[in-house]
Amino acid sequence: MAKAKGGEGEVAQAIFNLANIFAFIFIVLIIASKQMFQSTSVEVEVPKARVIEADLEQSIAVSIKKDRTLYFKDKQVDLQTLTQLVKQAQEEYKSKNPDAEMGEQLVVIRADKSVDWKTVLDAIDAVKRGGSKRITLAVIKRTT
Repeated sequence: MAKAKGGEGEVAQAIFNLANIFAFIFIVLIIASKQMFQSTSVEVEVPKARVIEADLEQSIAVSIKKDRTLYFKDKQVDLQTLTQLVKQAQEEYKSKNPDAEMGEQLVVIRADKSVDWKTVLDAIDAVKRGGSKRITLAVIKRTT
């Protein structure tokens, strides 16, 4: 019996090449997903919770570090400046999305788990004074 051209060796090589491509795409997606959920370079150890439900579409990142320093995106700010920057961001969002209501852009507050509640509430208050209606607190999903 004559062997057909493109035998088992070539098929195995093609499958191996395809597997390499899928592995590469998988690694790229893992790296990209980490960047999507970390919209700021401020390192904060957020607390864990059982339920996580937030659409991080075009959210505004507000971070509070252990030492109670406050950040708007990657810029260190005080409460008054935070209010002004949130207001500007909401106005920009509204101008880019005419169908959206003022204050509709989501604000995600990432506070270190050791930060006291007064500091977090002060940040929430500053964000509300900036006109935000949608505010959420970032947590890490608890597995148990």
